[in-house]
Amino acid sequence: MDVSLLRKGGVYEVQSASGNTYEVDVASKTCTCPDFTKHQPSGGCKHLRRVDIEIRSGHVPRPDGRLPATVGVAEQLAEAVHDLDREIEEREAKRRELQIALEVLEEYSN
Repeated sequence: MDVSLLRKGGVYEVQSASGNTYEVDVASKTCTCPDFTKHQPSGGCKHLRRVDIEIRSGHVPRPDGRLPATVGVAEQLAEAVHDLDREIEEREAKRRELQIALEVLEEYSN
């Protein structure tokens, strides 16, 4: 599902995997999907829940139209780089071990 802010005040557009588009209003906790309009499930429909997840994760603007806060983004990126560096080191060590094993195997196979 793709979610985007349609207009300030908390109205979002949700494009479902089926290709349908629905309007979700987080202020009134409503959705234009058939499930919500017919059954009004407790906790809302999957579109309302998805919009909530996207807002909380910072993937879409907040209901007031402001962009998600970027506090902590630099720290998250630095941590990701550190994790990748550690993974590279581990893979290089594993490669060296395999290379030695291959050389020994080739030496005794001939």
